[in-house]
Amino acid sequence: MPMRVVQIDQFCEEPDEVDWLVDSLLADTGWTLFYGISGLGKSTFALQLCESLQTGVTFLNRVVKPTRFLYVQADGSAPEWRAMCKRIAPRSVGKCIVDVPTYALDNPAYVDYIHNAIRHVNPGFVVYDSLYSLTAVDINTPKILMTVNVMKQLALSNTIPWMLIHHPIKSDPSCPAGSASLTANCSNDWSLTKTKLSIRKGRLVKDKEVLLTQDEEYLWHLYTRPHGQAGSLPTSSAYISRARLS
Repeated sequence: MPMRVVQIDQFCEEPDEVDWLVDSLLADTGWTLFYGISGLGKSTFALQLCESLQTGVTFLNRVVKPTRFLYVQADGSAPEWRAMCKRIAPRSVGKCIVDVPTYALDNPAYVDYIHNAIRHVNPGFVVYDSLYSLTAVDINTPKILMTVNVMKQLALSNTIPWMLIHHPIKSDPSCPAGSASLTANCSNDWSLTKTKLSIRKGRLVKDKEVLLTQDEEYLWHLYTRPHGQAGSLPTSSAYISRARLS
């Protein structure tokens, strides 16, 4: 849309142009910084989200917009990722890039490969998993935005909405590790814990907290308090300490 001057009261009456990938949770624009402690199930959550987009099935009881996805999996070996896919979405026709070399976004040849894959698949959503595995750039300085900008360009100059999986600081699981420029640059700031998804940044999102639970297969679901147990917190045997790819 071309630049214009508009009167505010008239501007407020214009229809919203927001198109939601996941109703009132994930808009079809910008990028999402998604983080939680290691082993929690971030990759599981992200793949569940992607598969809901691919199939058009609701995600956390929310309507989704059917959308092709591409998952750039650099955080674990191919056998580990295959085991996760068998558990989460064994019949998926979504696309993923596997065997991604460590620090691939620091290597022009690997960047070129990912770029060509995105153009070929033409997805409506891209996941990069995870920041530590994709670059050796110091995350504690604004230089990390150089890597973020590479991801933006790979997402066809940021016209494709995308998600970057990351980790929190050790002292505070609700804050992402590294430079504040990461959260300043993202459109959505999602913090995942054992019991909820907190949307710390996202001007278009109204629900800033989504209560969650996991089943025995470690899959994520919207938590609903049992009748007569108002105020109780979600619990699950899935929270038992486990050595699984997050």
